[in-house]
Amino acid sequence: RGGITMMALRLMGYTNVINLNGGLNGWKSAGLPVKGLVAEMAAFITSLPADASFYSIKSDKLNELLVETPPFIVDVREASEIEANGYIAGAINIPIRDLLKNLDKLPGKDQKIIITCASGHRGSLGMMSLRLLGYTDVVNLNGGMNGWIKAEFPVEKTAPAAPTAGTAPEVDADKLAALDAYLSALPEGFGAVKSPDFNTELVAGTIPFILDVRTQEEWDADGHIEGAVLVSINDLTANLAQLPADKAAPIVVTCKSGHRGAMAQMYLQFLGYTSIRNLNGGMNGWIAAELPFVK
Repeated sequence: RGGITMMALRLMGYTNVINLNGGLNGWKSAGLPVKGLVAEMAAFITSLPADASFYSIKSDKLNELLVETPPFIVDVREASEIEANGYIAGAINIPIRDLLKNLDKLPGKDQKIIITCASGHRGSLGMMSLRLLGYTDVVNLNGGMNGWIKAEFPVEKTAPAAPTAGTAPEVDADKLAALDAYLSALPEGFGAVKSPDFNTELVAGTIPFILDVRTQEEWDADGHIEGAVLVSINDLTANLAQLPADKAAPIVVTCKSGHRGAMAQMYLQFLGYTSIRNLNGGMNGWIAAELPFVK
């Protein structure tokens, strides 16, 4: 297309028009910088810090923080889930589809924010969205409220306090619009599939492409679902050729707890993959359900 445009412009009398050999793909393959939300997502995925649990926090560490210096906690579950299962003391409730519409209810972009949901899937989507908007200290509760309750940490049963409105910070308007549109349109189930349901599909012969985004060490130590392809989350952007060429092909992403899988899912959906789900609870949930895996 660049070549066609170059020829047209030269025929119109422009004398100094050249075409970029290899186009944008060649530019990116050469490791040269690009702008735009998808490019920022790629950089975010690539640079996820393994030593910080990929921007997540475990239940026991959060429980310590509640005693020492209570952080700002945003519970992104639906109100009905909070009513049924309780919430962490001090948390405010903003459902994930409304999170980016309520930036004025959050602290400053440099303040610590912990996001929680049921399993960690929605929390990861919210964490990634806020960090892409410039929030610098947002983490997701690993395992969500399911993990918190399983660890027998305290929950509140009364209705959480209404969030206090303040002033929304300045963020990139285009990024905010794109990310808000994504979160607002999350389908029923929020794009995740539970282990028993996925196993039923596999037994019935409906085999999607299974993308495992854990590390090689986790793959070796904990095993994997038969047929899965390992591409660690930090290496995903450089290994898209391992995924199905047809972006409409069904894909299920898995990791250890669902946290990294949700980020990979979000990135791939912004790239145009249209039939991709995240395994709720990751391999932890799969193994806990006593479903078959390969070691």
